[in-house]
Amino acid sequence: MHLRIPPDSVRLLLATAAVGLLSTGCAYLHSEASTPRLHSFTKQELSNEFWAEGACFGDINRDGVADVISGPFWYEGPTFKVRHEYATADHVSKSKRNGAEVTFRGYKGGLGNENEYSANFFAHSADINGDGWTDILILGFPGENSWWFENPGKGVTTHWKRHVALDVTDNESPRWVDITGDGRLEIVCSSKGHYGYASPDPKNPTAPFTWHPLSPDKKYHRFTHGLGVGDVNGDGRMDLLEKDGWWEQPASLAGDPVWKHHPVSFGLGGSQMYAYDVNGDGLNDVITSLAAHGYGLAWYEQSKVGSEIHFKEHIIMNKEVSENTYGVKFSQLHGID
Repeated sequence: MHLRIPPDSVRLLLATAAVGLLSTGCAYLHSEASTPRLHSFTKQELSNEFWAEGACFGDINRDGVADVISGPFWYEGPTFKVRHEYATADHVSKSKRNGAEVTFRGYKGGLGNENEYSANFFAHSADINGDGWTDILILGFPGENSWWFENPGKGVTTHWKRHVALDVTDNESPRWVDITGDGRLEIVCSSKGHYGYASPDPKNPTAPFTWHPLSPDKKYHRFTHGLGVGDVNGDGRMDLLEKDGWWEQPASLAGDPVWKHHPVSFGLGGSQMYAYDVNGDGLNDVITSLAAHGYGLAWYEQSKVGSEIHFKEHIIMNKEVSENTYGVKFSQLHGID
């Protein structure tokens, strides 16, 4: 599961800071620079309540300025001081502080030793129904529903209409990306034992998304770690990455064919995985954390022998500080962007 962060910190901004460190590390791999460059961040607290494991941004009110979406709220940019409740925010928690029981809004998060996950793990912004207004897609607790909230337009202050997107969204790193190449975004995850993707119907966008399995039933479950999308073999089609290898997208998706699996060990199972040409040789390598509940960040260098693809592991960060050129060490790499 995810690292517990106290609710008095804004998860979006902490995630951005962590991502900055990881992105910087990857940039070093691709350059000849030997001197590290420090990137600093300024924290702005949006709320002291814990409502969500993740957040995103998008222009909700069509004023040309990005807004922040976190939990059942969106915050108006550029100041983010005005908060709007687009979904029900009635969850109440109880905890003991200084020997007394207190009641507060939201989830417990990292308060005390009780711990509590929210029902909101990933947030994405997109115009799902094509009406010109940015909607909000929420990927909930692993194994539960995913749903999207329909933006009602300007001046409406009531809760947004909620639509089920996918009934079972498994894996701890589901993606919202165009895996098919049709120009439309899909939910990429596992569901009921299979890897696959769920596509919205542009002609009937409020209907549940259509599930397309791409693997046999391998008993992938809600807490399976590690998932990514990228063109591994350079054929112009997006493939699916997972900890035990990659699934090659066929030339035609008609009839939901099973994709070809290429076994490779990409660690024990981390978080988001990427196909990216790290060393500039024209071949896409794989970037992944190695263990979601432990240590390890690596890239796997792709090489070809004839038509065969091979990968060599290169450690970016591991359990010991000495294993990282820039002296960075932390565990629980649940999110990489």
